Amino acid sequence: MKLFWNISFYGIFWLWNLTFLTCVYLGILPFVGVPLVEATLRGDIPTEFSFTFLALIAIPSIASIIGGWRFAKQPLQLIRLFYGVEAPLFVLCLLRLFVIRELTPASSQIMLTTGVCIAAFTGELFWGFASRRKSSLQWVQMLSHTLMLVFGIYAGAVLLFYALPLAVFLVQEFVKFQWVEPLWNLLYHSAFFGGLFLIFIWLVIVGFSATLFIAMPSALSAMYVHSGVKILRAFAADHGKNKTFFGAGAVVVAFAVTFLSLQQQPQVMAFSLLAKVPTNDSDRQTLLAKSEPIRTGLVNAYLSSYRYLSSRQENNHISAMYRHVLGLDKSVADGLQTTYNFLMSPFLYNGTEKDIAKAEKLYADFFDTPLQKAEKTTVSHAVQSTFNEQEVKAGLLNINEKKVWLASQQVTVKEHSDWADVELYEVYKNQTREVQEVFYSFSLPESAVIAGLWLGDTNKLDQRFRFVVSPRGAAQKVYNSQVRRTRPVDPALLEQVGLRHYRLRAFPIPPNNVQQIEGQPQLPTEMHLWLTYKVMGQNKGWEMPDLGERRNIFWTNKTKRIRNGKEIGLQEDAWLEEFIPASGKIQPTLHEVNLDEGYKILAKPLSNRDYILPKNQRVALVIDTSRSMGEHIKELTNTLSWLRKNGFADNDLTNNDADLYISFSPGIRPKRLDDIQQFQAEKIAFYGTIQPQEMLEQFNTLRGDTAYDAVLLLSDEGSYELSKNNKNVPSTPAPLWMVHLGGLPSTYNDGIIKSLQDSGGGVAVDIAEVLQRIATKSVLGDSVVNVVNDYAWYLQKLDPAVATTNQQDDLLPLAARQLILGLSKEIKLDNLKSLDAIHAVAKKYKIVSPYSSMLVLVNDEQRRLLKEAEAESDRFDRKVENGKENLSKPNNPLKVSVPEASGGWLVGVSAIALFILVKRRR
Repeated sequence: MKLFWNISFYGIFWLWNLTFLTCVYLGILPFVGVPLVEATLRGDIPTEFSFTFLALIAIPSIASIIGGWRFAKQPLQLIRLFYGVEAPLFVLCLLRLFVIRELTPASSQIMLTTGVCIAAFTGELFWGFASRRKSSLQWVQMLSHTLMLVFGIYAGAVLLFYALPLAVFLVQEFVKFQWVEPLWNLLYHSAFFGGLFLIFIWLVIVGFSATLFIAMPSALSAMYVHSGVKILRAFAADHGKNKTFFGAGAVVVAFAVTFLSLQQQPQVMAFSLLAKVPTNDSDRQTLLAKSEPIRTGLVNAYLSSYRYLSSRQENNHISAMYRHVLGLDKSVADGLQTTYNFLMSPFLYNGTEKDIAKAEKLYADFFDTPLQKAEKTTVSHAVQSTFNEQEVKAGLLNINEKKVWLASQQVTVKEHSDWADVELYEVYKNQTREVQEVFYSFSLPESAVIAGLWLGDTNKLDQRFRFVVSPRGAAQKVYNSQVRRTRPVDPALLEQVGLRHYRLRAFPIPPNNVQQIEGQPQLPTEMHLWLTYKVMGQNKGWEMPDLGERRNIFWTNKTKRIRNGKEIGLQEDAWLEEFIPASGKIQPTLHEVNLDEGYKILAKPLSNRDYILPKNQRVALVIDTSRSMGEHIKELTNTLSWLRKNGFADNDLTNNDADLYISFSPGIRPKRLDDIQQFQAEKIAFYGTIQPQEMLEQFNTLRGDTAYDAVLLLSDEGSYELSKNNKNVPSTPAPLWMVHLGGLPSTYNDGIIKSLQDSGGGVAVDIAEVLQRIATKSVLGDSVVNVVNDYAWYLQKLDPAVATTNQQDDLLPLAARQLILGLSKEIKLDNLKSLDAIHAVAKKYKIVSPYSSMLVLVNDEQRRLLKEAEAESDRFDRKVENGKENLSKPNNPLKVSVPEASGGWLVGVSAIALFILVKRRR
């Protein structure tokens, strides 16, 4: 009998290892391992997965070396090495590589415990119990082997759920001989020498792996329990039973307490805290104080499919397996499932699939920002933990990502007295193996106008692709249809998303692994982009685009920067300078431009003396109290202090006066204060999220019949991504101005843009500037369209009888921009006829406007799609680009929809996998 067991031990160890090593070093390592290392070095694959894969290969290699060197003549130690060290490590790596995703505290405890137990067993296997002289090491051994004893029972119990049905299943399938047909098909289709040998190796691996998993529960448990008892007895002999009992008891209690405490998943508390909408400031302050546990819980729920193998409710594979394989009654099988769920609770989510959408909404409502944007790093890490591929479209997860390098940037300024033509030319080089999209959000002076956009594969101007001006909704629709991984074709889209805000997107930046084919035209390896705009001069020179947000694009100190033909140095974190100095002093002059539409535009320079503050004006101040505004209490306090100093708080209508409207997110009713002295910003609980449309609705509800000369909405940058596709915004009784404390937002939705333009309002970051522009404009007359950047822009009817001697055709685009602004106040832009008329102006003068976008097309298919989109009734309906990544949900390995049909699936799958390998080899 001893000889039988010795031969069995040798056979299990050496046959499994030699078969596996043959497969690894002849197949997996050269064809998978080398590309994997290269991908890791490029950053395409998370490092931890590559390390796990290499460990998966190294474990059998090292175990074979140790077995041949140390235990060649000790079959019992050899099998202990296999089942106690090699097999657990191997299975652990397999689980980490293919099953376990992002670790949680609970799953980390199990993984860490497994590592400690394997290390402790390895120490006992090689060196036995420590000598008495090393008393501290004896204590370490006693504590770790107590943990090993507990873990041996735990791991054995979990594995036993699979061992019994697997053994029964394999016997059933072998007897049925249904594995013969797929095996024959594989052999028949094998197209290279050695196919039969590979089949033999594969079957041996499958057979021994099945044996490993069948025998492992009892073998591992027996070995770990035996080793633990052995060390405890040795320790008791040296230190006494009392110390052994208390030390071992402490380990057991600590493990049990930690195990149970870590099952309290954070989303349970988060959902409980946010179950009811707070109805007063006190309740809101209580929730704000618990922001961190709420954040942790909501993120855990949102990423539950990445952090857990399954939810408790969806995990039904044990019940299905025992009912299908062993024919157990459903109630008995469900009881086994419940027991299994308890043991596997560190890897199971306590909730449902609906919690993902619920957590995302609650996060936005509570923190006033999209979850993906605020938790970009955390979400990206979870996505990478499953090899889950991101969308090709640059979304919130790509903000400030370094995927496309700005290789070169040239700015050329052509000066014309007090205005200039500016050209921005950039070259992009992809640093990844996938096509990428570049995204810029930037602002320009309110009077500037974008006049051109081109794309090219090279720097040759005669080969670049020119833009077309199209209705904003149609342009967006066609562009989005072209952003895809398969068969990507160059488009670019430039949109105006505010009075001075723009959004530029270019796709596809070619990957860095483009293979040129001999005899075929050269494939592009980089992208070239040109953008031109016209801008009025200021004291500092010519203002450059001010970057708000970038996605995928980055630059370094090696980026080539050229200004008017001369190379310069620039700070690494800056996209462009704030201004490019003019060649001489800019002298503002009067400009007059006649337009074919029967209008004349005058641009009249203004000096500091021309600006005045309001007199006898009554304004409404609408205060945003969303959570993000809580970071700007100082700016809000300073703004109200300025109003008090300038007569807006003395309740004297013969002087200036201001009424305060405090908007609140759902739960608290908005308030009106006719005396702004009563408002104390530091006592407000800035909470939740509220959009400008909702603030204006609350304002109109409280206003009654009070008349105002201006409505000023005091907010921060806000969260455009949370806004809705609202075409219309509640009308205001006076010009609407958005005053953004802390900085301008990157984008507005179209409803806000329409309201700002229709009412004759605008945007600013300083309330003094707003009131100066309002007062100055009112003094200059009704024909003034805009007062901005030290110019007053007049829109007047053109008298054909009056000859014009100073017509400036080069200024037609700048004049057309002001014409569109003026016409938007005169005609109601709530029907296609009016919108088409506004778009016709932008198209004629080839400019970007809030209603018309620039789209670069490169082939007939794109032109056909644009023609169809421009004929649709929704051609001006632009959707909110919230940037949210639609993350594909990882598979649930523990959920069974329908019991597996009987058949030789194990051998069949193995045969199919080898067949695919053969085909790939060919």
